[in-house]
Amino acid sequence: MLAIGGRDPKSTRAGSTTRWVRRIITAVVLIVVISGGVGGYKILAASNRITTADRSILGQLKDLLFSQGKVLDGETEGRINIMLAAVGGEGHKGQNLADTIMVASIVPETNQVALLSIPRDMYVQVPGEEYYSKINAVHAYGEAQKEGQGPVVLQTLVEEITGLPIHYYGRIDFTGFTGIIDAVGGVEIAIDNSFFDYWHKIDFRAGQEHMDGDRALAYVRARYVEGPEGGDFKRAARQQQALLALRENIFSVNTALDFGALSNILDSVSENVRTDLQLWEMKRFYELARTIDRENVGSVVLSTGPKGVLVGTTEVLGGSPASVLKPRIGNYSEIQELAANMLTNTATSVPVAAVEETPEELPAEEEQAEVPKSFVEIRNGTTITGLASRTRETVQDEGFEVTAIGNAATRDNDETKVYAVTDDATESAKAIAELLGAQIDSGLPADETATEAGVLIILGADS
Repeated sequence: MLAIGGRDPKSTRAGSTTRWVRRIITAVVLIVVISGGVGGYKILAASNRITTADRSILGQLKDLLFSQGKVLDGETEGRINIMLAAVGGEGHKGQNLADTIMVASIVPETNQVALLSIPRDMYVQVPGEEYYSKINAVHAYGEAQKEGQGPVVLQTLVEEITGLPIHYYGRIDFTGFTGIIDAVGGVEIAIDNSFFDYWHKIDFRAGQEHMDGDRALAYVRARYVEGPEGGDFKRAARQQQALLALRENIFSVNTALDFGALSNILDSVSENVRTDLQLWEMKRFYELARTIDRENVGSVVLSTGPKGVLVGTTEVLGGSPASVLKPRIGNYSEIQELAANMLTNTATSVPVAAVEETPEELPAEEEQAEVPKSFVEIRNGTTITGLASRTRETVQDEGFEVTAIGNAATRDNDETKVYAVTDDATESAKAIAELLGAQIDSGLPADETATEAGVLIILGADS
């Protein structure tokens, strides 16, 4: 029976109940925010700016309030994988290039985590395209298609490379990195070896050092370094080290219990961090991450070398030869096996099932084959002092005779090039180019003086 005006009493009561439920939820939300004071509001506001989830803040707050018993993607299966990427950000050259690419895997049951770093020079096919690039450019490609798509496209590719389901992503820029470190009062870093970054002219001495944001950024970005800390792979290891040091401070007892400190951390990076974690997922992720013991953290860096899963080679990118890294067996299977087992087999880039080559199975003539050695001259095309001398040692260790070293006609070269000056030096030039991860060319550069050597090396800042 309808009441006057055609309204059903049951419908009216249902609508009234719905309104009361909404009011109760709103009241609870207000209590939560007010109980945290300004800090609580800042946490909610900053978290909402960080997430890319397509859900209103009220909807996310409801999820947050009723998240008891909810689990993250991958948690039921026993392993959560999140891709972490760092980009230069606004005001930096190549602001959308991914300077750092990692996968963090968490096993909630055992409180374990492992970090796997993918080098930015890895040669990959751009998702959905027929052409190839270095993996650091894939994020920029995605951003060029649509703002905010960079991490999504990169996430797809990282899934293909590692064979892992990547459940979430997090992206930070350089400003966010320095900001979050300063917000927690800096980080403690144990520097294994003293080194000097020739490109940025910054010195680091072995031992314990307390670093602020700018100093820590310089530490993790240092690439043009001699000695045991040189190269992109050691740089990736330093990035993992800094991330773990930052985690220690974020999840310290003082910070974890300080509502104001947490709000300051989030507020300091809210414009510089993006993630597809929703608010309730951030809360759950925080709960899991804070229970992880430092002794349960493993580290893997994909690298080259006798025990590596990658090899250095040269490919044409943008019309010019470029040094890149590829899987040593031509596909991602070794990398995927390594990623699958990285929680139990860490600090190496060799899959458990990898079998070392057996020289006795090689044909005798192939086993004994040697590249005919040509005389080599090395010229420093940078302002980095001593670069030619250090390269001479590397080349001589491979059996080549270096007849002269000196400076190139120009000193602002970014890339190293190896020239086969004479026709009979081609094989030597190829071998040296592969050794140095450099570009190869023939003849003699127009601006360089003649050389009596068969191979001429012009060093660039990438050496």
